Amino acid sequence: MGTGSAAAAAKPSADAEHLALVADRVAAIKNPVLQKEIAGGCHLLAGLGFSQELINAYFTMGILDDSVTYQAAVAEYTRRGRLEGERQGEERGLQLGLNQGLNQGLQQEAQSLVLRQLPRRCGQLSHEQELAVRALPLEQLEALAESLLDFDGPEALDAWLAI
Repeated sequence: MGTGSAAAAAKPSADAEHLALVADRVAAIKNPVLQKEIAGGCHLLAGLGFSQELINAYFTMGILDDSVTYQAAVAEYTRRGRLEGERQGEERGLQLGLNQGLNQGLQQEAQSLVLRQLPRRCGQLSHEQELAVRALPLEQLEALAESLLDFDGPEALDAWLAI
């Protein structure tokens, strides 16, 4: 790197010089209330043209605490964030509800089908057999629906259920 580059790197940018000048002029205001109000306005306006890093070098975020404009913006973005969170939560809840409903429907249909087919292969089911079939998860109900085609009596069901 040449000597010209080193001098340019050490020299503050024109933006930094302008912001430093504004910050110095604001700091020179004797009335603390007026100084804080003007500093807050400068901080907000600086955001239209300068980086946050540069603004933070000359103005603190605390000066915005009393700004009604800043507070309104915070309130609005908080409201928008809450609404977006609620919308996403509703979508997720709806999706989970639909999935749960679909799974329950599949479970009930599988139970109904197996409980209609079993008496044809095994005769009238005992109360214990029916309860055991109703307690099976969907995957086992599907497996039972295939296996029952090979059953030749209630003992085969008892063996499959291991009652």
